[in-house]
Amino acid sequence: MSRSWSRWAVLLPLLLFVVHALLFDGWIIDDAGISFAYARNLAAGHGLVSQPGLPPVEGFSNFLWVMVCAPLFLLRLFHPVITPKLLSLALTAASFVLLHRSLRFLTGGRLAAILPLVLLALCTPFVIWSVSGLENPLYVFLLCLLLRLVVREREQGPSAGMAWVAGAIAAALAMTRPDGIVFAPLYPLLTFTPRSWKPAAGRLLRYVAMLAVLLAAFLAFRWHTFGDLYPNTYYAKGGPSHGVVLDLLTLQPRMMTKVFRLGESVAAGGNVLVLALLLAATAFLIGRRRFRWELGALLAFAVFGALPYLFLPNDWMAEYRFATPFFPFFYGYGIALAAALGRELLDQPDRRRLPSIAGTAGTALVIGLSLLTFAGRSLLFAASPTVPFSDVVRLFGLRYNHFADLLGLERGSILLPDLGGTLWVSRLRVYDLVGLTDRTIARTLEHNPQKFYDYIFDQAKPTFIHVHQYWTYKGGLDYDPRFARDYLPLYEEVEPVVQQRAGGYPLRSGDFLRRDVAAGRDEGVKLIQAELAEYYRLKAIRGRPQQGPDTGRGEEPPAGETR
Repeated sequence: MSRSWSRWAVLLPLLLFVVHALLFDGWIIDDAGISFAYARNLAAGHGLVSQPGLPPVEGFSNFLWVMVCAPLFLLRLFHPVITPKLLSLALTAASFVLLHRSLRFLTGGRLAAILPLVLLALCTPFVIWSVSGLENPLYVFLLCLLLRLVVREREQGPSAGMAWVAGAIAAALAMTRPDGIVFAPLYPLLTFTPRSWKPAAGRLLRYVAMLAVLLAAFLAFRWHTFGDLYPNTYYAKGGPSHGVVLDLLTLQPRMMTKVFRLGESVAAGGNVLVLALLLAATAFLIGRRRFRWELGALLAFAVFGALPYLFLPNDWMAEYRFATPFFPFFYGYGIALAAALGRELLDQPDRRRLPSIAGTAGTALVIGLSLLTFAGRSLLFAASPTVPFSDVVRLFGLRYNHFADLLGLERGSILLPDLGGTLWVSRLRVYDLVGLTDRTIARTLEHNPQKFYDYIFDQAKPTFIHVHQYWTYKGGLDYDPRFARDYLPLYEEVEPVVQQRAGGYPLRSGDFLRRDVAAGRDEGVKLIQAELAEYYRLKAIRGRPQQGPDTGRGEEPPAGETR
């Protein structure tokens, strides 16, 4: 294979990825701002804190991504939109190179090595979450690196050095996201051979030793820094339940629903047909004893790539955020499987032209169906993206800085559920109603409401409170009489969906100010009330956005879904 072909085989899909990504312009998900704030504070010498001067709380679940961003602040190269977009592009380009080289060996064909990259570049959920500002492109890069290492061992033979490297990659995956630990069995599963068990056992020991040492060091660091073995996000959002593995193995309806949803992510309404065809083709090749290790490796990566999505609680954010590690290997396996099936059925002396004709027709069909599946979804998301970081900066960060100025406040605080953009620019002490960056809220909001109310009204006493939609219901501040006693409405409304969810109780959404702060500041209060009244009036005229800072983390997730 010529070097020029290799370059174009990666460059063309990457250009397609860039064009697709440009559709989403400068959108960054607001949650990414939490990681940016922690990285900035670390680089500035304040430690891993959400705001300078606060105690360390692990309010993020992407440790390695924070560590990647922090040095860029030291070098003064970080911009909250441009920098993560460029990092995403660099990591995606590296992933495409690694994936292409792996697929070239695993499939033995040029077309089968480039087509998965093209499909990835067209895939709405893959592109959206790769350029969201979150850790997804780093996650995919590490998995593609692990696949390349496994394939290289297959090409050149195993070595002790590769086992050490594989252990380091597996640890990096677990430090990128906690659910990344599910990928730990991949390397031994695909490289351990009982026929040569002694050298294989030595490699396995090296792999496990590297993985264990790095994870132990990471957990020791977490305990030393945050005083816990779990990130605070676990207490705020929850994690996999104890029965999810059993549910998957026993094909429980709840888990099978998620499997079919995962099929919808790439095939929309054709998900059942696509899954059935993949199962049938796999069974056929296994029955004909033509299912080789190369296919098994891609299938293993695809299956393990699906596990975070299947095991984690349902995510309210659009377009399958937790499934990003699944897509590269699903496409790789699907195309490799089709190529292997074609060789088995068509590659015969009397059918010499059929493989190339079928390959060309199949490629056109798959690309055409992908365009039909994803074009509308990408346009819809671009028109109304999930909780833009820039909107939260404007509506909750800068706006409340302005309100504090109108009141002449040198110090103040705010309780609200939209955090990333707020932390990025706010001069106020920020209390996170979701609990990601607040130990007390994370542990009491769901499990001990009275202690939660005591913390808010007797200890935190935030100057401002903003609640809307789901978090009006979840916080339930009106259930405690201290809310009405201590807080003056700047703007309030009873949203019908919240009242219905609360069984008819008139929980109030809106913006509120402590009465003791408002005392003697009548002119400033009236100015704030006028500004908010005008904002909500114009908002009502325009209509509520489908997804935005007034839904976003405040949107009501379906039952059982995480925030």
